[in-house]
Amino acid sequence: MVTSINDPVQAAKFLYRSTFGPKNGDVEKLLDFDGGIEGWFEDQFSRQNMHLNLARKVAEDTGEPLNESARMSAWWQRSIAGGDQLRQRVAFALSQIFVVSNNGGPGGEGLASYYDVLVRNAFSRFDEILKAVTLHPAMGQFLTLDGSRAHNEQNNTFPDENYAREVMQLFSIGLWQLNINGQPKLDNQGKPIPTYSQQDVEELSRVLTGWRKDKDADGSNSNTKSMINNPDWHDDGAKSVLGSDFVAGQSAADDLDQAISLLYQQPNTPVFISRLLIQRLTISNPRRDYIERVARVFIDDGEGVRGNMKAVIKAILLDEDLLEGRAMADHQNFGSNPRNFGKVKEPVIAMTNFCRALNVKSNDSRRWWDFPGLQNNFGQAPLQAPSVFNFYEPDYAPKGEIANKELTAPEFNIHTMDSMRRISNKMWDLILSHRYTGERQWTWDRTPLENRVEKPEEYMAWINERIFFGLMSDDLHHYLENLLIEMTADNIGTDRRTFATLFAIQCSPDFRCQE
Repeated sequence: MVTSINDPVQAAKFLYRSTFGPKNGDVEKLLDFDGGIEGWFEDQFSRQNMHLNLARKVAEDTGEPLNESARMSAWWQRSIAGGDQLRQRVAFALSQIFVVSNNGGPGGEGLASYYDVLVRNAFSRFDEILKAVTLHPAMGQFLTLDGSRAHNEQNNTFPDENYAREVMQLFSIGLWQLNINGQPKLDNQGKPIPTYSQQDVEELSRVLTGWRKDKDADGSNSNTKSMINNPDWHDDGAKSVLGSDFVAGQSAADDLDQAISLLYQQPNTPVFISRLLIQRLTISNPRRDYIERVARVFIDDGEGVRGNMKAVIKAILLDEDLLEGRAMADHQNFGSNPRNFGKVKEPVIAMTNFCRALNVKSNDSRRWWDFPGLQNNFGQAPLQAPSVFNFYEPDYAPKGEIANKELTAPEFNIHTMDSMRRISNKMWDLILSHRYTGERQWTWDRTPLENRVEKPEEYMAWINERIFFGLMSDDLHHYLENLLIEMTADNIGTDRRTFATLFAIQCSPDFRCQE
């Protein structure tokens, strides 16, 4: 694991992976941080900005209900302006693993409260995260654990299997048994080995019976308080899950604690969760050695603690493969190929990167513009996935070389031709936003570009420093500089030259991909 970052280029890459994008001066601050990279982590671990309180304030200040608009306004403000960038970025990654959505879930208040569970527990132990999301009423509603009851022939009730299945398949052990390096284990016929059976799903659904939403002060079902158990609904008989016996007579709370511990201790959980977090934060095709190194830290942080998310996140972000630009050569190959390094940025990440680079502000002191129709335009929006399987699957690969090598590029799943057009249109709206004064719009100061537009070399230096933080390729540099010179020769106005270069930037692979 890398113990220091002393190079500006590596510092910029690190900040793209660990935050919603660097702002002016962030690279220098990281390089000069007291205590080095360890000091930076400790500082970020100590910071925490919640969403529900801000969403409530937005609703109060605007005289609107706490709906999705207020929640998304809070999300943009925390993501773009929050000082706890690492926590917010990790929470966003967790939100795409422990998926809850407004498509089947609660409204804005419940979702903001659920997101705060991820923010609050981003650096907790994994079993603590798993228990917190299990008992949140948003999850109870979304995956129908709320109200699940023991089998009763007379009342025709049956345990709900929905959460029992997904907590294993998506939130802990995954579908297939894995080696510590992420390779699937195979049986004598060369086929992958399942991690659980339908019998395990049925038994775990019995374990998880008896939970329901708590009540708020007005007597309504709460979307923010942890669920409580109703002993009359719980199946207190003996059960067996994944080879582990649950003795008869245990309460719903005891059964839940045993189930969480069981999933937490499963050998598949460290590697399954580590790979998902690597993909969300750093690169799409980590080498087997990278996966194994992180999974081993998940198993033991060096002090005997399993699932220490602080240690896991540090291991992911400081792995030696990132410094050396190494990625998987192909699915079965243990070598490396730098051509496969990096990942396509998620559209929302690309937008936050652009906003932070341009130091975007809100024109409305009461709220941040929430990009109406974000999911329709970007193909994604926080906690608005179409299903529990997120906006894309972690093993998705577009047809062609990536699929042929059994590599992955999950984000391509939402980068259709139409979504690319829509994303670019929204980026264009942002580029033009300095013109607008509407109370729900954003704005940024283009004076530094205007002052340099007649001096191409200075203009390009500013672009490279303030938007790419030293990472712009020579090819893009030459293209943009020539574009600027040609437009100047054609007497095209200052504003159009600025807009054109920024639009070309947001379309470029340099900007849309993360190294």
